[in-house]
Amino acid sequence: MRIVVIFFLVFFSALTVNAQSLDNEIAVLVAPLKLDDKSNYQLMYKRSLPENLKLRSGLRLLVNTDKTLRSDSVIVESGSFGYNLSLGIQKDLQIGDLEKMYLYAGSDLYWNSEFNRKTHESYYGYYWNFGTKPLLGVSYEPFSNIRLSFESRANFNINLQEYSAAGENYDRKYKFSVVDELALSVGYLF
Repeated sequence: MRIVVIFFLVFFSALTVNAQSLDNEIAVLVAPLKLDDKSNYQLMYKRSLPENLKLRSGLRLLVNTDKTLRSDSVIVESGSFGYNLSLGIQKDLQIGDLEKMYLYAGSDLYWNSEFNRKTHESYYGYYWNFGTKPLLGVSYEPFSNIRLSFESRANFNINLQEYSAAGENYDRKYKFSVVDELALSVGYLF
C-alpha cells in the first residue's frame, strides 16, 4: 500500500511541474451506443510527444457485486470484477488552416481481465484476453484547456483461453470488428 501511495505522490508531483505546458490531458470517453455494456466508458491520460504524437493510457473498471436471485427454493448467485488496461499512441493530423480542430489516427494495445462467477458454479473464474484497437478521430478545442473528441475504434481481440462464460469471447480465439466502438470524450488539458 505504501508503494501505491508513493507512486501517486510522484505521479501527481510530476504533473504539477508541467501544469502550465498543456502537454497533458485527462479525459473521460463514453460510448453512447453501448450504455448497457460494461465497456461503455474509459478514463484516459494523454501525454504530448514531439512531432504531433501523443502517448495514450487508459483504464476501465467494472465491479458487479454478487446478486442473489431466489425462485422458490432455488438460490442463484453471480457477480464479476473486471478491468481493462490500455497503452497506445496517436498521431495528430492538421486540417488545413484550422488551429483548434484536427484529425488523429492511432492504436491502443489492451489487456482485459475479469473474475466472473457463473450462476451454476460455486467459484470465481479468471478470464483474460488482449488485443489492439486501431482508431480514427477528430478533436476540437473550444477553450485553451478543454478538448472535445469523437473517435471510431476497430477491435482485434485474441483469446488464448477456453472457457464457457457467456459474453463476446465465448469459445472464440480471434475476433475482429471493423467498427467496434464510437466514443465521445471530454478532456481537460494541463
